[in-house]
Amino acid sequence: MALTPVRHVVHIKTTKRYAKYDAELDTTVCDRYNNANLTLTMRLGFRQINPAGGAASGTYHDYGDPTKPARTIVRWTPGSWSRWKTNFVRSAQPFWNGKFWLVNNFPTCLEFEDGQTYRPNIYCRFRLSGADVAAGGSYHHTIDVVRLDPSESFFGSHSTLYDSNDTQPTPKDTDSTGAAVMQRAHVHEIGHLLGMGHATQGSAACPQGPRDDTNADACYGTSDHDMHSVMGSGMALYTVHAFPWRWAAADITGKGTVRSPADNRELRARRTRLLGGPQPDPTTNDWSAKMVRHYPRTQDEARLGQAITRRPSR
Repeated sequence: MALTPVRHVVHIKTTKRYAKYDAELDTTVCDRYNNANLTLTMRLGFRQINPAGGAASGTYHDYGDPTKPARTIVRWTPGSWSRWKTNFVRSAQPFWNGKFWLVNNFPTCLEFEDGQTYRPNIYCRFRLSGADVAAGGSYHHTIDVVRLDPSESFFGSHSTLYDSNDTQPTPKDTDSTGAAVMQRAHVHEIGHLLGMGHATQGSAACPQGPRDDTNADACYGTSDHDMHSVMGSGMALYTVHAFPWRWAAADITGKGTVRSPADNRELRARRTRLLGGPQPDPTTNDWSAKMVRHYPRTQDEARLGQAITRRPSR
């Protein structure tokens, strides 16, 4: 009678706290079908911006900049405020959660025994929470929010200043086919809070330096591919958007070359400030990102460089 192999799993659950989010690597979920989980957790503190002096309506400038146009705003009510916060979290979290798998090409890294030795990949997860700053607590980011008057169709937002319409799909551009490019602005801004710049930021089309304007139209994309990117004017996710998880995977495991784009000092400095450390060059293969599930591999499969996207049923 054959003996059933003993299953030995390395149980590791490690959390590192960065300035812009926390990262938890969990291998306790690993088996021959399930990879390690890497969860980035971001806590947002929301703060109402209401008309001055308790008035029912007033004005607020685009981007919070007094040199920019003023828009009509109205006072938040308890109900409208509660609904907006709930909608923000419920719509932004699923967009970024569970979209990437990082391929583990590092011998012995996170390996475990389940009848034979397996090398798991990393499944990328995202957890978002939001609460009132007035209630106290610890937050990675504080977000100011204005409630626009129904007469207003535009407000200049940025990563820590939103308006009440930012959770709604809005036409941002038109691509080469004449189709409207739609975006939910708060999802785009979460990308900034994760450390990402605009779609072409750092390129010749959108240089980044002390005097460069990274909000120029070209920074949102000059090609349809970039324009449709969530970090352009659209809602498309690409593997390049996995870099916050790639950076955290390399930092937590100590595997991989964690380096910044060498051709752009200003971009490197900005990302270092955002995350409290350098970030990987998106052109490297360290913890390369995929947008289809890759299963854990046996040692032989890993040695042969096989990508396992299907496993026999249990």
